[in-house]
Amino acid sequence: MTKKFLLYSAPFFFLFAALSLFEPWLYRNVFSSTSIDRLGGKEFQIIAHKGASGLAPENTMAAFGKALELGVDQIELDVRHTLDEEIVVFHDQTLDRIAKDTLGNRITGDIHDYTLAEVKQFDVGSHFDSKFADQRIPTLKEALDSINGRCKVLIEIKHMDHPHYHDFAEKLVEIVMAEENGEDWIILQSYEPKYLDEVHDLDSLIQTKALIIGEDSAPLVAFYIETRMHMGRAKEGNRMRAINPDWETLSPRRVFQMHAQGFEVHAYPVNTRDDMIKMLNAGVDGIITDFPDVAIDLRTELSNLE
Repeated sequence: MTKKFLLYSAPFFFLFAALSLFEPWLYRNVFSSTSIDRLGGKEFQIIAHKGASGLAPENTMAAFGKALELGVDQIELDVRHTLDEEIVVFHDQTLDRIAKDTLGNRITGDIHDYTLAEVKQFDVGSHFDSKFADQRIPTLKEALDSINGRCKVLIEIKHMDHPHYHDFAEKLVEIVMAEENGEDWIILQSYEPKYLDEVHDLDSLIQTKALIIGEDSAPLVAFYIETRMHMGRAKEGNRMRAINPDWETLSPRRVFQMHAQGFEVHAYPVNTRDDMIKMLNAGVDGIITDFPDVAIDLRTELSNLE
């Protein structure tokens, strides 16, 4: 009886597993709607990814200025260390993708192999457009001073197994606390729980968010394991108010589960109007995007439907 049951039920278990794995894909490509009929008046957070990085070079003062000009709710940026252990705003471990010298030659190597004085000479804007050739890598303090609480700032702590990063969390906390009311408008996020734990050990008032890996870059159960690990850690200390998953790992059911645990859900990076509508119909609370202008226009459109 048992063997027969297992034999006959096995296809259903495999089907269930397959549906669970491909649930977000099925939602995006089969069941989701790009209609805004049910979204009239919906409020959602607009978070500029690396600043307005679809409109200006990523993680530069130009991108942050454009995001502020548009009136976003939050600006997301990334931080790394230089050789002399200064915290700068930069996404990649290496400089290869976007940095050039004054002659237009590509700069190569890890950013933590250069001093602050050296990286300040690099052009990180002309790869986007020649009119941004004056853009340089800002320090975190320079970026925060320029934003100055005009919107919230979401700082992503990049993971690095390097000696320079031994006191990274401590330095971040010092910079946040040096800003006027910094604990109110600056939020730290990371894929690495240890950074968030260290931050809360140093200052329990600083807000944090968890980044969750996507199924396209991890084994089948990774999304579920990571979700439950971060949620469990958050509930233990009541420390995380929101979770920021890759938008391609989300479906209405998964968003509902996160809401049921008491978290807001901010999806990233969502860059087209149709995809933003799909995520809003799935129930997310915020959109992290390279094109905040598109999200601003959409929110205005929804407010006019009330």
